[in-house]
Amino acid sequence: MHLEYDGFDADEEIAEHDDHYDSYPRSEFAWLYIAVDTRDMGITKIGLTTKRSPEERIAEGKTYNPFVVLFATYELSKTTNGISRFELREIEGYIHRRSFADPVLHLNTGRNSEWFYMHPELAESEVDRMLAKRGFSVMGKYLYTFHEGNHAHNDIYISRMRHIKKIYRPFPDDFERMVRRMRLPDRYYREYLDYLIEYHSKDDKDKVYL
Repeated sequence: MHLEYDGFDADEEIAEHDDHYDSYPRSEFAWLYIAVDTRDMGITKIGLTTKRSPEERIAEGKTYNPFVVLFATYELSKTTNGISRFELREIEGYIHRRSFADPVLHLNTGRNSEWFYMHPELAESEVDRMLAKRGFSVMGKYLYTFHEGNHAHNDIYISRMRHIKKIYRPFPDDFERMVRRMRLPDRYYREYLDYLIEYHSKDDKDKVYL
């Protein structure tokens, strides 16, 4: 599939500046990330962090769950106007209020966690849509687009989203070699490996963000 890379100068409207958050300082680092547990692709973590990188945040979590891997990250500090901690908290609240899916509850407290009962690809699609509908832009042009064509996917301008988004889909052979070197029992990664095999067997048009 041929994708359009136009240097963000397509014939679309310039994004309007929303001054609602101007009084809040912008975060140098601001990320929204999606992560999965290699043992169970039926649950997905949607988190936000102001750490230098989402890898740093995930590494902290591996003290209590060593099977978490990143699925997609969004560098929100690279959007046109950046983002504040205040807006990050609003987004976090929005995710839980809208309930993309039922949250996984903490066993000890019964409170909502950052994990949801949903497949990570569905979570990725919902997050893409949320950021576009919220009016985020890159280099002054909206992530959301009304125009159809090879440049767009699900009403999102592909090259603009790629400016802030990265997906993590290691090749199955590479991942399998890694877990075998670690002597990890099959049951701890088989479901994730099967997903990677299926994903990389798709045509390029079905892997639009790769």
